[in-house]
Amino acid sequence: MPGRSFSVGTTLAAKIQLLDKFLGYDFAMNSEFHIFSGRIYKVGLIRYLDVPEGISKSFDGKPHVPVAGTVEGVPLRTTLVLRGNGAYRLAIHGDIRKKLHVDAGAVVEVAISLDEESREPQLPPALALALCNAPKAQQKFRNMTTALRRQIVRYLVRVKSQATLERRVHKFVARLERREVSNKAQAKGKTKKKGRK
Repeated sequence: MPGRSFSVGTTLAAKIQLLDKFLGYDFAMNSEFHIFSGRIYKVGLIRYLDVPEGISKSFDGKPHVPVAGTVEGVPLRTTLVLRGNGAYRLAIHGDIRKKLHVDAGAVVEVAISLDEESREPQLPPALALALCNAPKAQQKFRNMTTALRRQIVRYLVRVKSQATLERRVHKFVARLERREVSNKAQAKGKTKKKGRK
């Protein structure tokens, strides 16, 4: 049933039942549920959809709001971002657009709810071990945003062999360690220059 869209006459209860099938849990009972439609538009490389004002108000103006749901029946997990005046926009990921064969200008129906599940990436064992052995790199990694950590893990694990994964992990952890050292070296260089004047 992936890719199935809700018809205009579909009742809210029927939409909730369809979402339960797509997401695998009782979506309606766990959180407040919002269904709306809108036109996709392009900002730079990213395609967005504006969240209606009434729905935006329910998120209390937080800068980033994690949500889960569907776009025309295709599962979605993303983060709403503020677009100004307390209103939000929803990024439509490329994989979703490709499945639906839509782009900027298309009108789509969206069903979303607040997503309270953890967004932390599952670390590959090689990375977890390398970070345990490099406390400075581990601290740097922890200080990154969850989204950046997810992107890094996604890059590291997109390999065909374990050897490549280990090589990427080694380079990444070494770069984090060097960055810490190079930042201190740059700071020392700046204080020496100030003292010369």
